[in-house]
Amino acid sequence: MNEILVPWKKEQTGFWWNETCAIVLEHFGLPGDRYTSHPSTDQMKFKFHNEHDAMMCKILLSDRI
Repeated sequence: MNEILVPWKKEQTGFWWNETCAIVLEHFGLPGDRYTSHPSTDQMKFKFHNEHDAMMCKILLSDRI
């Protein structure tokens, strides 16, 4: 599975989400080449093109998912 799901929670602030997205951007660049992002009403979904990047993202966001 190459999807990383980050659920929306009430205690998360705009700063928390800015920081979360910045972590992904710093390591994987802008969406398109290595991954895409898909917000929904329940979660933010990061879909990676390869398993290695997905695993690295899961590690980077482990305290947030």
